[in-house]
Formats: sequence, structure tokens, C-alpha cells
Amino acid sequence: MLRARAAGAAALALSAALLTGCQLPDVSMSPDLTAREEAAAPTRAASTQAAVRTEAAPATATVPAAPTTPARPAGDLDTGALTHALSAGDRTVVIDYWTTGQAATWTAEDDKTVQLAAHVEGGDEDNEVLVTRFAVTVDDGTTRALAAEDRGEFALMPPYSYSTALTLPGAAPTAEALTLEVQFDLLVETEPGSERWFRQTVLDTLQLPLLQEDHS
Repeated sequence: MLRARAAGAAALALSAALLTGCQLPDVSMSPDLTAREEAAAPTRAASTQAAVRTEAAPATATVPAAPTTPARPAGDLDTGALTHALSAGDRTVVIDYWTTGQAATWTAEDDKTVQLAAHVEGGDEDNEVLVTRFAVTVDDGTTRALAAEDRGEFALMPPYSYSTALTLPGAAPTAEALTLEVQFDLLVETEPGSERWFRQTVLDTLQLPLLQEDHS
């Protein structure tokens, strides 16, 4: 009995010794792996913050640009009247233009009336000067139309003059300006009382810019 207890005690002592000798070593993570994870942590945090800021930024609305109206240039009758002096040989044909309307506010659809008076200065006053044809053509950039035509034999030497009023036809809605092309065909006597004549043509132009209307 005593021998059996001694044997059991010896066996327990041996088992304890074996367990003590077979203790498992401490297991720790690889130093390299830990360093990589610590280095990656700030990058992930920064990426997360950037993503949050990007998502939080409000979208900028695109505002369409307002349509602009082209600036209207100055016109020949903006002040109400204009005088042109045109050379015709040894004479000068002087044409006075005027309007009672507000030319600076004319649009394509407005009624427009232009008046004119022409006379001759210089040269031999004893020689007859006749207007045989007067014509005005209106060009709106799209079409050309004859606004006035007058044929005959109208005295133009002093103290006479040639006067008329022009009612301009309607222009295209998109017209930006009207160009008036004025033509005088003259017969000039070679000598006083000779009843022999030579012809001269005098050309002039007027520019009438138009205000643009919004047709949208």
C-alpha cells in the first residue's frame, strides 16, 4: 500500500516536470506586419475623411447665360437731320435729309418716313440743270426694294430745289439696319440757251440702324 502511494506520487511529480518543460512559447505578431498595418491606418483614415468631404460638398448649379442684345451703332438720322454735299463736275449737289420721327428708336416693324430736299451750288447759274430721274432703293440685308422713283424734267438750278418725302417699306424682322441708296440722274446744259445737254448721275447713301426686338 505504501509502495503504491510512493509510486503514484512519483508519477505525479514526473507529470508536473514534463508539463513544466513543455510550456508553449509566447506567440506574438510579426513586427513587419504590425508596422505595415500601423502605416496603412492613417492612409485609410485620410481616404475616409476625403470621401466624406467629397460627398458633403454641394453640387454647383449651372446658370444659363442670359441672351445679349447687340449694341446698336449710331445712325445718320439719330439727331433728326443730316446734310450731304456731293460733287457733280464743277457743281455741288447738296441734299438735306430729316425726319420727324425718332430714328434712334426705330425697329424693323416701325413706320419710317424720311424727307429730303436737294439743290445745286456752284457752276454757271445760267446753265439749266434738270433732274430726269430720282430713285431710292432700300436694302435691309435680306431684300432690296424700290421705295421711290420719279421721272420727268425738274429744274434744279437756283432758286429751285427738288423735295420729296419717302415712306420706307417694312423690313425683315431680323434686319439690323436699313441702307438707303439715293440716285439723281441729271441733265446739265453745255452752254446757256444751247439746248445741248450732258448727263450726270449723283449717288448717295444713308445708314439707318434698327433696334433689335426679342422675338423669343
